[in-house]
Amino acid sequence: MTTRKQVVVVGAGIVGICCAAWLRQDGHEVVLVDAEAPGRSTSFGNAGAFAVSDIVPLSEPGVFRRIPGWMMDPLGPLALQWRYLPSLTPWLLRFVWAGRRSKMQSLTSAMAQLLNRVYADLEPLAHWAGVNAIWRRHGSLTVYDGPGDLAKDAAKWQIKRDHGIRCDVVEGAQLKSLEPALDPRWQHAVHVPSWSHVDDPYVFTEGIARKAMAEGVTQVPQSVSAFLLEQGRVIGVKLAGGDTLKADHVVVAAGVWSGELAKQLGYKVPLESERGYHATLPNAGVALDKFILSASGGFVILPMADGGIRVAGTVELASKDAPPNMRRAEVLIDKARQYLPQLNDAGASFWMGNRPALPDTVPVIGKAPRHDNVSFAFGHGHLGLTLGATTGRIIADLVAGRQAAYPQEACRIDRF
Repeated sequence: MTTRKQVVVVGAGIVGICCAAWLRQDGHEVVLVDAEAPGRSTSFGNAGAFAVSDIVPLSEPGVFRRIPGWMMDPLGPLALQWRYLPSLTPWLLRFVWAGRRSKMQSLTSAMAQLLNRVYADLEPLAHWAGVNAIWRRHGSLTVYDGPGDLAKDAAKWQIKRDHGIRCDVVEGAQLKSLEPALDPRWQHAVHVPSWSHVDDPYVFTEGIARKAMAEGVTQVPQSVSAFLLEQGRVIGVKLAGGDTLKADHVVVAAGVWSGELAKQLGYKVPLESERGYHATLPNAGVALDKFILSASGGFVILPMADGGIRVAGTVELASKDAPPNMRRAEVLIDKARQYLPQLNDAGASFWMGNRPALPDTVPVIGKAPRHDNVSFAFGHGHLGLTLGATTGRIIADLVAGRQAAYPQEACRIDRF
């Protein structure tokens, strides 16, 4: 039987909300702390995908051959604010180091262990929260410029197949039958049937939060400024407004801001902001069924509720506090029209969010090595929505003292 605890969860994005939801189902008294309303920060504007096939870390060797071309385009898939380069260099060096072939194998294995359990964790949580109706299991299509480009990624797709993920090369008429809306110039793609998405990631996230609060989770709309310590043990948190919250256990799930809190306890982690942009077209005028990924463009096209479409992606390496460059969002519409020429951009809105990125792609999930009543759950990068339910369930298992089935060593905060 689980001992009832007072738990403070810092961060009300999808990961923090899922932690709070699973902890509450275990009977704990849970307080969710964030200055932003639940789901209103990075979780608001993500691409809405459950990317269960993304087991290969971002530092895989194939990405390095694309980087020079990407960097030539200031509005392309990858951009770097050069004034930020000195502080970013240690992260970049770790990113390159993580791309070694021997390291890639262990990182891929760790990501596969996490991603293989996503639906087993997500299905009961989505049912509990009543958000199943906006979850679409339609699969994805990664679209290539031609057979040569597809061949360059053959090894990566084979790695996924070796881990039990179905990845089907589709061409010509077969591709057209899978996604009639796609412009006929595109003739080569890979279909991943297990991929799924939601109509709106904010509605999905907020729905879980609303259910959690209806079941007794308390929300405190402030940021956490520090931990409360007593003889070296964490006994709660101090809020930015000066108030304090006592806790038996604290979960740090504050996205890109988690590194600053971890540092207060003596844990230094190479967490950076990998800024992403989106353009949402509420009156797109295109009936899209599948989740589309542009292999060369580094962006995705997501069908949303009521005929809307979101174009999202790109990577901008910059300070989390730097002003957004909304041209990076605006240009996504033109890029998407190469795939869906009839897109209507009337009423389009634009957004930027800070993805919490670690150089080896594997998130930090687990208890603090020197503080057994503190757990970390951050650094999910592109996979926050995908791994939210899984991370929350792992954290609930750890807080309850149950055996947690996940790659603990690979997810440790002190692995760097």
